[in-house]
Amino acid sequence: MSSPYPAPASADEAFPAPSPDARRAWNWLPLQVFATGLITFVVAATWISVSDQYSEGMQVVGLALGSAVITIAAFLLGLPLRVAPLLRAWWVRHGGWPVIVALLGIAGLVLSYVVGDAGPLHVPADDLFPEVNGYLPDGRIFVPSYGLLALATMHTLPPRRRSLENG
Repeated sequence: MSSPYPAPASADEAFPAPSPDARRAWNWLPLQVFATGLITFVVAATWISVSDQYSEGMQVVGLALGSAVITIAAFLLGLPLRVAPLLRAWWVRHGGWPVIVALLGIAGLVLSYVVGDAGPLHVPADDLFPEVNGYLPDGRIFVPSYGLLALATMHTLPPRRRSLENG
């Protein structure tokens, strides 16, 4: 049985070139993954240091694994922005939204240390662990803000270059 579609004359016709928006969305992915991983690592390391909750198991390797999980989750949640042409076109046209969401995430992280259940932490010493004094943020604000910051960082694209003709 023959196909109703004509056979392509070359490989270029079989696989059309991706649109500039698609290339842009995928070309920036390595930098976005690095930036998201770095930012989530720094936020988690700051939280653990301020709350004095770190231990030998939650230092560099534990924080790196945790930030990797959050980075992968942020990528997977935003994957439709890269794959679906209509969503990708909207995403590229409205490039300011990830920046606004990132600023909201940062504001939420800062607020989580001063509102709600935020406050000092004291755990008395016992046979296995020393005394701990730290400061914990409000988890109900900290966790969603942390997620918003990761999602926004993963999907922020640099501004488009403007040509002289477009002004």
